Amino acid sequence: MSRSEPNSPEHRTVPSPLGTRRGTVNKSSTSDNKRHESLSRLAAVNTDLGSPSATRRSTINTSSVHPPLSNVAAVDTYIHSDPHNLVQLVPALAHLLSTFCLHHPDACLSTWDAHVKPLLESLHTASTQRQQQHADQEQHRPPSPVCDRKPNKSVNVHGETWEDDYAWLTDRDNPDVLKYIQEENDYALTMLEHTKPLQKLLYREFVSRIDEGEHSARVVGQEYRLHCRMRDNQEDIYLDENELSNSPEFEDASYFRLGFLKHSPDGKLIAYGIDSSGNERYTTYFMTMDSDSSTHNVLADRIEGVYEDLEFATDNSVFYTVLDDCERAYKFKRHRLGSDVGSDDLLYHEEDEMFFLSLTKTCDGQYIVLNSSAQITSETRCISTEHPDDPPLLLFPRRENIQYSVESHGKYYYILTNEDSKNNWLFRIPIPSLCKSATGVDLLENRETVIEHRDFVLIEGFELRRNHLIVFERSNCLQNVRIVDLSYDGFNAYHYMSFPETVYSMWPGTVREEERSLAKASQFDTNVFRFTYTSFVQPKQVVDYNMDERVMTVVYEEHIGGYDSDLYTSKRLFATGVDGTTVPVSIVYRRDLLGQVGAGSADHVITDEDEININNATHSNTNLLDICGGIGDGSVLNVADHSNPCLLHAYGAYGAFVNPIFSSARLSLLDRGFIYAAAHVRGGADMGNGWYEEGKLAKKPNTFLDFCSVAEHLCKEGYTTPQKLAIYGRSAGGLLIGAAINMRPDLFAAALTEVPFVDVVNTMFDPSIPWTAFEYEEWGNPADKDIYDVMKTYCPYSNIRGEALARNAYPHLLVVGGMNDPRVAFFEPLKFVAKMRGEKRRARERNSANTTTPTTTTTTDRPHSPTATTTTTTTTTSHYSLANMAGGTCIDTDLPTHSTPRHLLLRIEDAGHGGSSGQYSFLENLAFEYAFIISALGVPGTEPHHLPTAAFPPSSPSSTRRRRNTATATPKTQQQQQPQPLRPHAGDATDSTESLDSTSGWVQHQQQQQPQQHGDAGTAAAAAATHRRKKRGQPPDLLSDVDEKEYRRKAKGDRGPSTLFQ
Repeated sequence: MSRSEPNSPEHRTVPSPLGTRRGTVNKSSTSDNKRHESLSRLAAVNTDLGSPSATRRSTINTSSVHPPLSNVAAVDTYIHSDPHNLVQLVPALAHLLSTFCLHHPDACLSTWDAHVKPLLESLHTASTQRQQQHADQEQHRPPSPVCDRKPNKSVNVHGETWEDDYAWLTDRDNPDVLKYIQEENDYALTMLEHTKPLQKLLYREFVSRIDEGEHSARVVGQEYRLHCRMRDNQEDIYLDENELSNSPEFEDASYFRLGFLKHSPDGKLIAYGIDSSGNERYTTYFMTMDSDSSTHNVLADRIEGVYEDLEFATDNSVFYTVLDDCERAYKFKRHRLGSDVGSDDLLYHEEDEMFFLSLTKTCDGQYIVLNSSAQITSETRCISTEHPDDPPLLLFPRRENIQYSVESHGKYYYILTNEDSKNNWLFRIPIPSLCKSATGVDLLENRETVIEHRDFVLIEGFELRRNHLIVFERSNCLQNVRIVDLSYDGFNAYHYMSFPETVYSMWPGTVREEERSLAKASQFDTNVFRFTYTSFVQPKQVVDYNMDERVMTVVYEEHIGGYDSDLYTSKRLFATGVDGTTVPVSIVYRRDLLGQVGAGSADHVITDEDEININNATHSNTNLLDICGGIGDGSVLNVADHSNPCLLHAYGAYGAFVNPIFSSARLSLLDRGFIYAAAHVRGGADMGNGWYEEGKLAKKPNTFLDFCSVAEHLCKEGYTTPQKLAIYGRSAGGLLIGAAINMRPDLFAAALTEVPFVDVVNTMFDPSIPWTAFEYEEWGNPADKDIYDVMKTYCPYSNIRGEALARNAYPHLLVVGGMNDPRVAFFEPLKFVAKMRGEKRRARERNSANTTTPTTTTTTDRPHSPTATTTTTTTTTSHYSLANMAGGTCIDTDLPTHSTPRHLLLRIEDAGHGGSSGQYSFLENLAFEYAFIISALGVPGTEPHHLPTAAFPPSSPSSTRRRRNTATATPKTQQQQQPQPLRPHAGDATDSTESLDSTSGWVQHQQQQQPQQHGDAGTAAAAAATHRRKKRGQPPDLLSDVDEKEYRRKAKGDRGPSTLFQ
């Protein structure tokens, strides 16, 4: 493991900033009769203007949102039921007004005098009042926390001396540190107090979309899951996480997480690990699972300090790894139930601090594989599950920069390796040959190539079934799955699965670790490959793929309350980096809101010129949302400005992938007109391992430059503007955000970073901090002068621009940390914010003392100061060099000065690296962060477009288990609950009984031919090219290996017939 995210296929999408306040449109003071008369006369122009056919494409489909405007009484009831519904009516009202004026030009003046002018005057008065209120609040805003500077000189291996004034904040037992943390937390809550109504609204939206009936059942209103099994059609709850979290042992804990749950091979035992602090050190418990009883006994065996890897042998003995003081799994042990844990057998001790241990069980359950891994080097051992008393057998000793991944199948070991290749290749060797030597010297003599290395294809991993090999590949940012039929000689009898979209994600098994583990154990002897499919617009589906018949069946689909996939679309764009490299970026947005919703500048107040713009806009066919901008904050959009607010996310480290995954919470942004973008920057492996290598060690600046290039591309292409662009990253992605706002503070309006790794130089110089030694192969060892010189140019903590902060040139910033985070220590975000406040304050003091004196900074509080004494330099020091490369300026005085203060907020939660453990507390924190972003960008309207009307859960937790009432379910809901067969691309004639279901995105069997639904274009293309193999009994064609041209064609979205991608 590393500072990278905990193992999960899902990526959290959280938001950031703050800024201007938003309000609602004031209703007219006219009487109800006059209001009814006005609406009736305007509605007479077209009694069906509320229908989709009467509204232009750019406005929302109002027919399913509000009653037609011709029914004034219904509209009146609609507004009085919830005043915020007026926001939904604005587009239709604007179109109604413009149409009326076009049909009745003689009535334009009277309409202006009687209706429009009073309305605009009222809006202007309300906006002025709101602006004054906002100014008063800014004038009386509480002072930001002040952190003392305490000089702490250090000398590094290069002989350079510096002072880290905030190093004292690393002491978590210091009362002054705890006091400062509390002050920052209180300040953040106070500064976002005005967003509480929005936070509550967002929370309600999040909860309304939760699928309470998903596979691992939940209790309505409860934080954690239930684990159940069926016995004679009777449900047996064998583990209730809610009861466990409220037990005497954990009721006072601020954090609770069940990190793993494993079943023994005979099904009579389970082992589960509990983390009660967030530090990812699990206490392991064992419970009996007697099939003849509904009672389950917790055994006395208890193992402390275990990492999340644990496996059972056939005789129910337990293999596990334990952590050292630096959170590194370093000892491999065996425990026999009923024996003293202190006498457990130590099977292996990893003494190299750059390596950590991990455990897996092979797909056939025959071996437990122990990997000792550094970032790019591994060593592999195995133990037979049938002979657990044998010592671990060394398969592949460590060789620098060589990694191995091992599975067993019959008489062979299958091995994936990067030996002599950049993107991995697959081979196999006979198992008997392995047993002849425990040294690994002769293991590779009898190897047989299964899949050769290809420069344009990354092999991510593989799984085995009795008769099939499943290989997961990635090329040009696109995932592919190769199915090899092992019942034929050689490995040329294969086909590729086809998926219905061009921007999607899939992974083997299901989201939940327990379900993945059970599926892995139970499906080896079948011809079924179970996987999870999702995309930006498709909720998660669990799919069974019959590898012989090449038929897909949806066995479960996540149900999202009020969600209509036809409203959203996703695509992949390509930006050009500063060095000419093409950088992919995946985006998703609501079709009908693209170019229609934006936010005004936080510094902009209504002027006479804006009044003219408003007046002119009322005479054109313009959405009033485009006119009013951030309602209530005094901001006004330029009528010609049709760009959207945007949240841009990236990670860019450890060769991780940024996969396009559906998020129900993200809908709250998309329904407010946001574009969500994921940048596939170098440092990740979205484009292969070469892409990863170009964004690590001395080439790490490429990650930040790519990110800035993507941001500029989104602005240049008109999707957004710097005034509407928010950015987000967590952990190593938080380093990216910190570096980006230092390099290009003018390019972003708001930034959110969670558990950010921002004090790179200091941390990498301190091997006592967890993960530091392991991280050398990712970031480099700063003891190397060349690495050090590069590292200090991008380290966020070392490159804070005080003068730019003093000029309010930085974006609004929310930083979130975890007090018990074992990957990124709490003091990294704490020091970062403290130093930003200090640098800003000192810059303003210097400017106040003498405005004519050139701006200077002292470099003695930066790790890369060139001398041991305090020196005065201009702000164009070397550590700003990346700013110019990113298209910005290294001269702070060239940056714009903003009159509105930029918010700098910090929250340190009592949690670990993953944030809050309970689902509802997690959503509360997410609502806080989303409100920060929405407020910062001044997005108009607190209500989203087309807010789902699903019933909300009880305000207080309920102890009653929720069950689906299938008798009252709608026909569509009932249909979605049934497993539905799917068909992949196969190359034969099209089946005339197939049609496309736009809600699932898969081809489904129907009784008769159905008209095609208007779903995603990529889905429709897949449906048109869907075929079925004629006969299973005939051997498949022997296909030559996939060539690069075919891969490139598919990666660009071509879903036509193919001889390779069947």
